Amino acid sequence: ELIHDEIDLDAELDALPLVYSTEEIKVEASEEEKFLLIDKVKELLENPPADFPEIKSIIDVDGVRINFEKGWGLVRASNTTPVLVTRFESTEKAMAKLYEAEVNALIASAQEAL
Repeated sequence: ELIHDEIDLDAELDALPLVYSTEEIKVEASEEEKFLLIDKVKELLENPPADFPEIKSIIDVDGVRINFEKGWGLVRASNTTPVLVTRFESTEKAMAKLYEAEVNALIASAQEAL
């Protein structure tokens, strides 16, 4: 159908926005601890550190997805292994790394609080 409609697939792909995303990053946490950590991260996000990137919205279904101006971060408990799984994406590589660093610091704070 694309050929029939004379759609240039390369042009369509080139028109998509460029995004930078991390691989799945795993943070070790016991089976008991991983769900407590998710709850603690949610709690810490209610009053994030002053230098934390501006949060546009939070979705807390099956973990925590933090939407920022130029991307997002995800923290969720694995259902099959004793780890938290994180991922980050942004329209700018530096921002993806910043989101990763800031959310990882938040996870570390949550671990210390348990």
